[in-house]
Amino acid sequence: MSEHLLQEQSLLAGLGAADERAFEAIVRHYLPRLLPFAIKITKNRAVAEDIVQEAFLRLWQHRDQSEKIQFLRSWLFTVVSNLSLTYIKRLAREGRLLQHLRDFTETSRTDVADQVQFRESGTVIARAVESLPPQQQQIYRLSRYDGLSIPEIAARMDLSPNTVKNHLVRALQTVRTFVRNAGLFWF
Repeated sequence: MSEHLLQEQSLLAGLGAADERAFEAIVRHYLPRLLPFAIKITKNRAVAEDIVQEAFLRLWQHRDQSEKIQFLRSWLFTVVSNLSLTYIKRLAREGRLLQHLRDFTETSRTDVADQVQFRESGTVIARAVESLPPQQQQIYRLSRYDGLSIPEIAARMDLSPNTVKNHLVRALQTVRTFVRNAGLFWF
């Protein structure tokens, strides 16, 4: 075995015995090697520092299993690599989430615009109905607002169904023209 591997095995044995000096020696030796590696992957020094710290923390937390680690260098670089890739995957997910939120915000704005247009169209329709002659107004309101049928309106207003139908047709034409001229609808 090489001297380096013997030293690693000695440090791992010390780590397994909860020797803080062995752990500090591992950190001092590998920190300058792991940090640039993590920075290269994450492109963010602060994140890379957190990842390397997490790798050392995991090593310390699992020190009772240190005898299972054959090559400390490989173990540490694998942990840092996996944590870095997890960070990048999370960024990608968050990026998709942010895009989804942007899309949702744009949809919400569209919904708000639709609501405003709906309110405006209601106002325009109300003005159109007010411009109708009184009898057409009443027939239109009974039909469209109260949901009465032509025979029901005829009975209520003591008119023939044909008269009600003719007034309703003229009222609808007037309202459509008024709304079309206001530029809100296509009908």
